Amino acid sequence: NVKLGRKLTPEQIKKCLRRNPKSSLEIKFENLIKQIGLPYKFVGNGEVIVARKVPDFVHKNKKIAVEVYYRKHKEMFRNGLEVWKADRIKIFNQEGWKIIFFDETQVNENTVKSVLGN
Repeated sequence: NVKLGRKLTPEQIKKCLRRNPKSSLEIKFENLIKQIGLPYKFVGNGEVIVARKVPDFVHKNKKIAVEVYYRKHKEMFRNGLEVWKADRIKIFNQEGWKIIFFDETQVNENTVKSVLGN
């Protein structure tokens, strides 16, 4: 599994991400966590970088990252959804982080409350 290309610095990663607006799913998730009152915040703009990876959301006080994603989109690249998730789990765990995933069918009040608490 060879990866080609140059490695971007954390500052270059942040600069690239600032150009991308939030996805509709990220906006929906952000509105839900605010409505429910959960202590998570959006950091998909590069505010937090874990081992050169940028999570969508993080817990404000704990090392818990959250990724929200569309299944169809993730299946189209990165060797598929399950490989992408396994890679993220491994990388984040090595850095002392827990990572939680929500696909488009799980971004609803009941599921988010059930998984993240409150």
